Amino acid sequence: MSQLEIPFPELSTPATLAEAYAFYHDANSDHPHRSGIRSAFKAMSRAIGLPLDQIPADVVRLRALLATASPARAGVKPMSWKSMKCLALRALREAGVELASGRDTSEMSPAWRALIDRAETRVGIGLGRFAKFLTRIGVEPDAITADAFAAWRGELLDTSLRANPETSYRQMVRLWKACEHKVPGWPQVPMESPEDPRRFSLAWDAFPKTLRVEVDAFLFSRLHPDPLSPDPAPKVRPATSKTREKNLRAFATALVLSGEVPIDEVRQLAVLTQPVNIRMALGYLRNERFGKEVRPQLLNHAELMKTIARHWEKDLPKAEQIGLLIKSLKGALGQASGMTDKNRARLVPFDDQDNVKRLLELPQRTLKRAADAPRSHLTAVRVMYATQVALLMAVPLRAKNLTGLKLGENLIESGKGKTRQVRLFLSREETKTHSDFTAVLPARVVTLLDAWQEDWRPLVSNQASPYLFPNASGLLRSQGSLSSKICRFVERETGLKMHLHLFRHLAAKLYLRFDPGGLETVRQLLGHKSIKTTLKAYADFQTEPAFIRLEEALLDLYAAPRPKRKTSR
Repeated sequence: MSQLEIPFPELSTPATLAEAYAFYHDANSDHPHRSGIRSAFKAMSRAIGLPLDQIPADVVRLRALLATASPARAGVKPMSWKSMKCLALRALREAGVELASGRDTSEMSPAWRALIDRAETRVGIGLGRFAKFLTRIGVEPDAITADAFAAWRGELLDTSLRANPETSYRQMVRLWKACEHKVPGWPQVPMESPEDPRRFSLAWDAFPKTLRVEVDAFLFSRLHPDPLSPDPAPKVRPATSKTREKNLRAFATALVLSGEVPIDEVRQLAVLTQPVNIRMALGYLRNERFGKEVRPQLLNHAELMKTIARHWEKDLPKAEQIGLLIKSLKGALGQASGMTDKNRARLVPFDDQDNVKRLLELPQRTLKRAADAPRSHLTAVRVMYATQVALLMAVPLRAKNLTGLKLGENLIESGKGKTRQVRLFLSREETKTHSDFTAVLPARVVTLLDAWQEDWRPLVSNQASPYLFPNASGLLRSQGSLSSKICRFVERETGLKMHLHLFRHLAAKLYLRFDPGGLETVRQLLGHKSIKTTLKAYADFQTEPAFIRLEEALLDLYAAPRPKRKTSR
């Protein structure tokens, strides 16, 4: 028996990880890596946050749990977690659980190899696993049909532990369709590209033209409100206006798909803001899109309808009726805090000081490794991510502000030598609260910024650019792309799951641990306009440090010597 083979006697397929662990816990098991496999199962349990007997061994449920697993929660480094997870999953496969391996090492047929080699390298990699699957089931390029695609989709759903197998399938089909148009002789398969189920909105052209005209007028009025109006609505930013346009289209679609209002009757915003229609649209979204759950998106739609009723239609009685619905939704959501449960869960690993230290040391550690690595574009990009992490830890910016930082405009130097200071400045036109924002950058961040600008930025982009973090063409980087890449960088290097906005929540959590009563300082750090915003999101962070302070006070009182009583003579 080779060392890579895992011996499993004849036994039923394990239903949970506890049953798989039990076999390797048996002293009679002769597998040479028995101890390592047991440790891998234990690490998986800690990373998921559930005992082994509550972790199912079936693909669908295990896939969902692994998507939430955190190496930091397990107390292991990312590379160690990767090895442990591979070992545990390999043991499950040998136990009879149908799991796809992380890497398909099988060969594709010569016909498939010849076809794939004609595509771009990136496309070939994306279609390679599909081609190997078709080779295994005996389907060659000249015999491929839509049934083969359906079989591959089923294979992904039934055996793949990828977090989003449907997304992987859609991406593969898009690559295939692109090759049909670009690569001569590529097999033409008559099938429609699968749509993203999250995108259900009808096009504006499907609605009466009068609706789109009024929507555009409403959005323009909020972008440029009349300051002389007796009831002026707050001015919104272009990004907010774009989000509202998407939400209005989705809401109108939901109303039509509810089956109660024909599409040709949705001619104006007043139809959308009718309380009975609001309930029907929200009911459709809840039952058909959100799995019969009341989600915050429903509240967002209702609040937008109230805004339209009050500031656009000037119909205060209608706005009051919608307000009652909003109150009901808030009660159903139970939103006492402005932070979601998911974000709270992602902050839990930072209760461990070692994880905080790991994140704080990441930028300097990356810069040190870069000094010993070849001077390449890839190394420079890593230094950029590390510099951005250091900047976000010191000044928790929003994604838009981070990508839009400009040399000379947002980074202002003063003094020289020991008196040198670098300030980060955002004008009121750049901030969400329409207020100027200034922060003095710590020396450790300035050192990283200097190294980035002098040594590494030219390797990322050799084009003249005003941006601190330009893309390869010297232009503004995409917010969404940068955010996801920074988060992948942090997870790969530390095992901690982050997203860009979580840096703001983390700053509040860490400061309030240091100063439980420091909500006003947190408000200033995050640039909130009102203390109510800060209080709503972070008041709970004061509780645990407050009890720690209470215990310290009690211990001090307990240790203090008691005053001597005066004795009467």
